[in-house]
Amino acid sequence: MSPRRRARIATAAGLALAAVALVAGVTTSPAAVAAPCGAATVPTLAALDGRIATNIYGGEVGGSETQVDLHHVTGAPDLLAAVASGDAAATVAAVKRIVYHPFWHIVRLRVLDAAGALLADFGGPFVIAPVDGTLVAGGTTIGSFVMSVQDDVGFTKLEMHAVGDPIAIYLGGHLVASLGARFPRVQPIAPRLRLSGSAYAFQSETYNAFPTGTLTAVLAIPIPPPAVTAKSCAAVTLAETRRVVLRIAARYHPLAARYTNFVETAHADTGVLVIVRIGLRVIAGSGGPGPLAIPTAGTVSYLGRIWSVFSFAPTPPARVYVLVAQPQ
Repeated sequence: MSPRRRARIATAAGLALAAVALVAGVTTSPAAVAAPCGAATVPTLAALDGRIATNIYGGEVGGSETQVDLHHVTGAPDLLAAVASGDAAATVAAVKRIVYHPFWHIVRLRVLDAAGALLADFGGPFVIAPVDGTLVAGGTTIGSFVMSVQDDVGFTKLEMHAVGDPIAIYLGGHLVASLGARFPRVQPIAPRLRLSGSAYAFQSETYNAFPTGTLTAVLAIPIPPPAVTAKSCAAVTLAETRRVVLRIAARYHPLAARYTNFVETAHADTGVLVIVRIGLRVIAGSGGPGPLAIPTAGTVSYLGRIWSVFSFAPTPPARVYVLVAQPQ
């Protein structure tokens, strides 16, 4: 066969494969190598990890479990009766019952009467993510409350479970909780610092403290090696997202029996689309069934956007596909 004929056949085969990919919604990565992320690597990692921490905070403020706990407070007959009568002692007793309940996770509850006078405030001293509510009896507002389902120490554990960055909580610039490294007692202002012998950059996020005011969560971002900075920023983002998703997956035992919970948590924490399939059959998904065909790696067109894809098969034949939206 002549070289020219072989070239024509190869070209035709390439066009056919491209047509199949387009029909399936699968695209291939551009041939050109993207520019190294370089000096933007640490800010890219810090912004992503900070956003995940903020998503975790959002779940503590408005997640489904928080909504259930709000109903425990607003529907507590002993609390409503105590507040309606202005009985501070009875209010304290009702608040303690709610906070100490073995199957609920309310770490602090503060209750005021209709005039704003404090009737009870019970729970941990350093608490994050307060949620406000009103108490109503007989159609009349009789008081208000501030509730939280998470304290500062608990939040550091959630961040470490998902992201794994050492984290500290500072209230008024002073350390109140930390995990993963020995942080300074006073909130650091330098962009980089050595903690426990390792170099880190810092990412600070501001959240609400209980009952008012703010606190600062400081994430220590490990300084990446040169091999990471040589990758494109998109590749850095994809690799960091993969690392976090795999950490989340490792928390579920056995994963095959808890795919729905894993998908919900991974999507809520990272914002990516997570789809578990056996062949074309969807086992669980955060964004519906997803595109008809999903590559195990590369990119895919879906919902009018291009998504970077990675996947893993922790319990074959099931495969987990993770879709990360590329910038538009």
